[in-house]
Amino acid sequence: MKILKYFLPSLLAVLMWLLAPVARAADSPNLQLTTSTRHVSLFGHLAFHVDVPGDLTFDQATQAEYQPLNELRSVGYTPDTYWYRFTLTRELDAQSEWVLALGAPYLNDVRVWLVSADGKFHEYQTGTHFPYDERPLQTRMFALRLNLHDTTPLTVYARVHSISAMNFSADVWQPDAFVADETLSNFYHGAYFGLLGIIVILYAFFGAWLRNGGLVAYAGYVATLILLYLGVNGYTAVVFAPTHSWVTDAVVGIGAIGPMPVGALMWSLLLDMKRHFPRFRYLYLSTCLVGTCLLPFTASGYYRIIAPLIYQAGILITFTSMVLIVILLRRQKSLELLLYLLATIVISLGMMIHIAMLLGWLQQSFLTTHVYQISSLLNVLIMSLGLAMRMRQIQRDKVLAEHAVVVAYRRADEQRNFVAMLSHEFRNPLAAIDRAAEMIQLKLPAMPPAEAERMTNIRAHVCTLSALVDNFLMSEALEHQAFALSVEDCPIRPLLEGVLLIFGETAAERVMLNVIPSEATFLLDQTLIGMAVGNLLGNALRYSPSDSKVELSADADDDGLTIRVTDHGYGLSKDELELLGMPYYRARSSLNTKGSGLGYYFSRRIVEAHGGSLHGYCPDEKGLEVVILLPAGGKIKLSKLLKY
Repeated sequence: MKILKYFLPSLLAVLMWLLAPVARAADSPNLQLTTSTRHVSLFGHLAFHVDVPGDLTFDQATQAEYQPLNELRSVGYTPDTYWYRFTLTRELDAQSEWVLALGAPYLNDVRVWLVSADGKFHEYQTGTHFPYDERPLQTRMFALRLNLHDTTPLTVYARVHSISAMNFSADVWQPDAFVADETLSNFYHGAYFGLLGIIVILYAFFGAWLRNGGLVAYAGYVATLILLYLGVNGYTAVVFAPTHSWVTDAVVGIGAIGPMPVGALMWSLLLDMKRHFPRFRYLYLSTCLVGTCLLPFTASGYYRIIAPLIYQAGILITFTSMVLIVILLRRQKSLELLLYLLATIVISLGMMIHIAMLLGWLQQSFLTTHVYQISSLLNVLIMSLGLAMRMRQIQRDKVLAEHAVVVAYRRADEQRNFVAMLSHEFRNPLAAIDRAAEMIQLKLPAMPPAEAERMTNIRAHVCTLSALVDNFLMSEALEHQAFALSVEDCPIRPLLEGVLLIFGETAAERVMLNVIPSEATFLLDQTLIGMAVGNLLGNALRYSPSDSKVELSADADDDGLTIRVTDHGYGLSKDELELLGMPYYRARSSLNTKGSGLGYYFSRRIVEAHGGSLHGYCPDEKGLEVVILLPAGGKIKLSKLLKY
C-alpha cells in the first residue's frame, strides 16, 4: 500500500497538468511557408463551418460563414458534416513541393478542394470509406501533394464526415520530413503492436495449457486493444487494404467496444467472482453478453449511439473492478492484486482523459490524443507482471495437486488392497458360520419356532454378506482387468429367461419379457451379463410397488445389443440420478429395503468390461429405466446414445 501513497499523487499531478487550459494560438488568415519550415501545424489557422443537413455543395460551402477554430477540440459523436478552410502562402525562396497530412486517420469521408488565386480548383477524395489503393498518397494518414508554384495564396477546403469522434487536424510537411516522420512512427507503432501481439500469443498459450480462463480472457482483451490502435492510427487500411468500408468500420468498432465485454469477463475470472462476489459476477457476465451482442452494430450508423454508452459502461466496470480489487486486497494482502490495482488506476485515468477528449470536453493535443494508448501499454505491462505471478502460483498449485493425487491414489490402492485381502479372508469364516447353522438345522429339526427363525436369519445374513464380498472382489478384478471374459455366441432369450428363474414366481407374475428378434444371439460372457441383468432386475422389483409391472426387453441389430429394464416405482430425483452408480450409494427411496449399494455399480463394471455402457433415466419423472448398450464392434454409435 506504500506504493499507492506515492503513486497516486504523481498520477493526479499529471492529470491536473493535462486538464490545464492550453494556450490558444493566435488567429492568422494565412499560413506562410518559409525556407526554414520543415513541418508546421495548422492549429490556429483553421476556420470551420457546421453543415447540419450535410447537403452543402462545394460552391455553397465557399459562400458560407466560417468561424475561427482557435483550439483543436473534438466535437464528439455527431451526425453533422464539418467544413474546414485555411490558406497557404510561401516565401519566394521556399520550396514549392509540400505534403498536406489530414487526420485523424479513422475519419470516414474526407474530401479536399485546392483553390488557387485564379479560381481554379482540384478535388481529392480520401477517408476510411474510400479504397486505400485510390488514395492520393498511400499512407496511413490522409495525405496529398501540394504544388505551390508561386507566392500566390492557395486556399484549401476540407469536408469531413464520420460516424465516430470528429477529431480534425492538418499539418504541412516537406516531403522528406514527412517520409522520415512516417518511418519513425511506423517503427514505434510496429514495436508497440509487436509487444502486444507477443503478449496475446503467450497468454493465450499459457491460458490454454493451464486451462485458466482468466489468462485466455486477458489475451482476448489485449487483442481488442491491437484492433483499436490499428484503426485509431490508420493501420487498418495499410494492413488489410479492405475493398469494403464496413471492414474498416468493424475493425475500429470492435477495437473500441471490444475491451468492455472482454474486460468484464476477464475481471470476473481473475477475481474469482463466483466465489468472492457472486452477485457482481452476474452483473459482469450480463455486461459481457450485452457488449458482445452490440459488436455486430459497430459497422453501422448505430455506432454513433452505441459507442458513448459502451464507454460509460466500460468506466463503470473499471471503477467497480477497482473497488473489488481493494476489497480483496484488504483480505489477502497479495502483490498480484496490488499490481492489478495499479494497472486499473492507470487505465482508468487514461480512459477518462481520452473519452473526455472524444466527447469534446477536453482540448485535443498530443497527450490527450495518445494518453489512452500510452496508458493501455502501461496497463498491459503491469497486468502481465501480475499475471506472470498468477501463472507461477497456478504452476505451483498444479504440482502440489498432482503430488496430492499421487498420494491419494497410493493410499486408495493400499486401502483397496487391504479391503480386498480382508474380504477374501471373510470367505472362510462366513462359510464356516453358514455350515454350522445348516448343521444345527439338520440335527435339530424339531427346534422351537423362534430358534428356527433365528437360524434362518443367520444364514440369510451370511448369504448377503457373502454376496457383498463376491461382488466387491469381482468389481476389483474387472476394474484392474484381472478377470478374463469368457465370450461366446449366446442366445439372448434363454439368457434372460434364466435370469427370471432366479426370482421365481415373483418374476413370472410381474416381469414382461420381450426380445427382438426372438432368436437373436450376441457375443458376450453369459455368466457376467446374467449377473448384471439380475442385479438391475432385482432393483426394479425391489424398489417398485408389488402390484406394478416391470419390463425387461432386448433389441439386437447391426449396431449392437440393447437391454432395457424399466420399472414404475418411485423414480429418482435429478441429483440422485447423477449419483447413481457410485459404490455404496443408496437413494432415499431405498432406506427401508435391503441392499448394499453395489448392484448398479457392479453391473456397470461388467458392461464396461464388454466395451459397452450403462445409463439410467427417469423418462416420466416416475419409475426408472436402465439401458445396457453393448456395441457390435466394441464401439457404440452416437445415434444409439442420443436415442436415450
